[in-house]
Amino acid sequence: MHLASRGHRGVSARCRPALDLAIREAPWDNCAMRAGLVLSFAALAACGTTRAAERDDEERLPSRGDRDPFAAPADFKPVAFSVEVKGSGRAVIFIPGLGCPGMVWDDFVSHLGDDYESHVLTLSGFAGNDAISEPLSAAVRRDLTRYIRSRRLRNPIIVGHSMGGFIAYWIASYHPELVGPVIVVDAGPALSGDLDEAKALRAKWRDASDEEFTGGMRAAFMSMSGAPRKIGDAIYEMMRTDLTDKVKDITAPVLVIAADGYFQTRIRNQIETIPDHQMIVLPRTHHFVMYDDPAGFYKAVDKFLEEHPARSDAKG
Repeated sequence: MHLASRGHRGVSARCRPALDLAIREAPWDNCAMRAGLVLSFAALAACGTTRAAERDDEERLPSRGDRDPFAAPADFKPVAFSVEVKGSGRAVIFIPGLGCPGMVWDDFVSHLGDDYESHVLTLSGFAGNDAISEPLSAAVRRDLTRYIRSRRLRNPIIVGHSMGGFIAYWIASYHPELVGPVIVVDAGPALSGDLDEAKALRAKWRDASDEEFTGGMRAAFMSMSGAPRKIGDAIYEMMRTDLTDKVKDITAPVLVIAADGYFQTRIRNQIETIPDHQMIVLPRTHHFVMYDDPAGFYKAVDKFLEEHPARSDAKG
């Protein structure tokens, strides 16, 4: 866990040379290590100095051509993620980061106890779930919106880490009427960088031959995903989808719990227009904040949820 965090900080400082170092030397025995490399790619591309302005709607919107992309029949089954439901009470939706199974939230679910109904997501392409062909984060946003409606969840709490946090901002920005309080762990609403760099990274992963997949890279991404070359697509999509100007439309209260490191200033600047938000930085923590300081993490969560109780018309 800490090694992954040190890795992403190194890439932020040294850019391209550290990418090769991360691939050669990083241990790949858990999702925290793999998430560190994902952050490394994002930080690498963010070495560009301009916000990505180009938008390719045909690729970015997975529901293009669907007359009602967020329709929600009662028997709707998501393709962008699987869900495990635990407990009963106030609804909470947990979105993990890229490369991590839903079980990263097990301690959080246990902490909440029996008063909450936890909907724990595992994204497609990870932890045994089949990969999908369309852009992942946009597909998760679409399917999660449908899922909330089909299950008649009234203003569920949304919890997201890393890429899951990015998706939480996205849903809360575009569908503010659907969500309750939002808890984001070490993520901002943008990973803006040089779009040409993002395209190059995507092409490198998409077009690599088997010979070009070195042993370490293959081992890392075969273990985290059924379609390892799709990882470049997911990173590319996040890097070119900048929600900074959209988060002002979030009406739910937002708590951001950030790691003590390079990205905290960027996150603080990106979320400043959210009308009702607070940001807490836990000292001496890395990207998996909830593991590094569980006492501080849950103290912040409990205070936030106490300040924002369930609405009387919400499920549970």
